[in-house]
Amino acid sequence: MNKEALSKLSTEELLKKYTAAITMVWLLAIVLTGVLLFFIYVSIQDGLTPLVAVPIVLSAIIPLNVKNMNLLKKQLDSRK
Repeated sequence: MNKEALSKLSTEELLKKYTAAITMVWLLAIVLTGVLLFFIYVSIQDGLTPLVAVPIVLSAIIPLNVKNMNLLKKQLDSRK
């Protein structure tokens, strides 16, 4: 998201996008933590499995979403 695209959105749309971004970050973090713990448990029971790497690799999405969330928050704060 660039600043020009954000400046064209209404405050209500920005607020909806910001709320959705917060929700997605939390849900993704919770799901990836659960999956990681499950795969660690499976690895302890049955031996090391390469599936442990999946939630670790997918966790790279979280900083990107946080960056977008911060851009939305800055735009919302600038309008107050």
